[in-house]
Amino acid sequence: MSIKKIFYGHYIVGACMVTQMMYLGLFFTFSVLFPEFEREFGWSRAQIAGAHSTMFVVMGVVGVFMGRVNDQIGPRLLLSVSTVVFALGFALMSRIDTVVELYLFYGLLGGLGLAAHDVATLSTVARWFRRSRGLMSGFVKSGAGIGQVVIPLLATVLIVQFGW
Repeated sequence: MSIKKIFYGHYIVGACMVTQMMYLGLFFTFSVLFPEFEREFGWSRAQIAGAHSTMFVVMGVVGVFMGRVNDQIGPRLLLSVSTVVFALGFALMSRIDTVVELYLFYGLLGGLGLAAHDVATLSTVARWFRRSRGLMSGFVKSGAGIGQVVIPLLATVLIVQFGW
């Protein structure tokens, strides 16, 4: 009797899918927080939207280098560090009092953390699959779409229940 060897590639796809779900879900939660920032702090829409734009700029500039960093240190360490930075940015947002802090915590730290998630997850899946690489990458990216719907809805419920 032979023992069937477990193929962990599908577990990797699931983990990468959940990673995409959380990263992009939290990213799109900003639209739920937007009116809360207006109401709580009296900031203009331009000031609040500027933090979101800052995140895009940081993500775009830093993202260019993430492939190289991924090749040098590997996706596990890259994703671990970027997740800590991303989570730190969101955790610190709970303490903001000024629009500058919003730019630093959401725009800068959030953008730095978000810049690496695609490179790390998709390169990891590509290493595990040869024949169905595109299909598995598609499953991973579907996590982003699911997260964009589910996480902001969950955030809305939590904000209504507990406040932002």
